[in-house]
Amino acid sequence: MNPKSSLYFSKDDAIKALSSLGLSLGESRTYTSLVGMGSTHATTLANVAEVPQPKIYGYLESLVQKTFVTRQSKRGTPDTFTAVPYEIVIETLEKELENKVKAANRYFEQIKEEERTREVEDLFSYFEGKRAVYAGLKDIIDTVEKNIIIILINSKDEEVLHKLIDERRKTITDLEISQLGSSDRLQKVPPIKRLMNAEGFRNLLNKRPTMFFVDVDFEQNKCTSMNLILPPIEEFNQALINIKHPIALHFQIQLFSSLLDTLKNVGMRIKKF
Repeated sequence: MNPKSSLYFSKDDAIKALSSLGLSLGESRTYTSLVGMGSTHATTLANVAEVPQPKIYGYLESLVQKTFVTRQSKRGTPDTFTAVPYEIVIETLEKELENKVKAANRYFEQIKEEERTREVEDLFSYFEGKRAVYAGLKDIIDTVEKNIIIILINSKDEEVLHKLIDERRKTITDLEISQLGSSDRLQKVPPIKRLMNAEGFRNLLNKRPTMFFVDVDFEQNKCTSMNLILPPIEEFNQALINIKHPIALHFQIQLFSSLLDTLKNVGMRIKKF
């Protein structure tokens, strides 16, 4: 076997290569044949390229528009067509293909980022401003199936929460609501004493934030969501943070379960509604 034969590329190989770079099959046949012929007329080219004569004109016109073929016109004679050097054509097609690849990558990266955003929104929501907070509260409470446990209740939020809960009870009559009492005794709870001594946290408690857990199952250490309502603090608006991330919830419910046991031990009252 001739060692050079493995390096030989046929006309068909060139046509397939151009097609893979973005030309249509007809354009690839037309251009490849024209390169081998130099300058020629459409009718002659159609026979060599094995393209039906009625279609050769369309392929040539397309290649002229892409600047891959030039046209020479002379009155009284058919137009003559000449192929632009193949190095220029291949370089142009490669750049176009590279731009298409980049565009596709940008699109899929955008889709991926949107998916990440949706994922985050599905697991974590943040509402700021009184109107947004109350709308968020309604959305959360409308999903409650069995119970809500509330601690550190703010009197204004308590009124809104109970109104929304009463609305929900119209569809779920056995909905259970448990509310822990005054936050004053929290400062006597040993496990979180150091935290309570932190000035920032004490100031936050003085503003009386509201925390509530939706659909708590202490046996399975699960709940649907953990929610924290922060009242306006200095220049910040009221905010509602809704967490549904499974890992975060697992830790939250364990912490809350321990806190609940501790609160019961120090005599904090639990109010049922």
